[in-house]
Amino acid sequence: MKNLRYLLLLIFISGCSTGTWSNQSGDNSQLNLDKSFCDSFADSRYPVYLCKNPLMCAPEETSIVISSLAENSAAFRNCMHGKGYNLN
Repeated sequence: MKNLRYLLLLIFISGCSTGTWSNQSGDNSQLNLDKSFCDSFADSRYPVYLCKNPLMCAPEETSIVISSLAENSAAFRNCMHGKGYNLN
């Protein structure tokens, strides 16, 4: 159980420590708007699963949480790439 906590902590920390997005054209004037759009799109299309008990996930919920985090992150990155941005 302790390893699971460290794994989830690592996932959350790595999600916060992303690089910077830059447009292929060099014009980043729409960056905040596009990031907000892609974040909303990812959240609406692939919502992050919250455990029934907010202090600890049940064993059967762990894979659901990890999968939902991965799908949400992938949808966000795909949206940003579709809008012409690259992650540096």
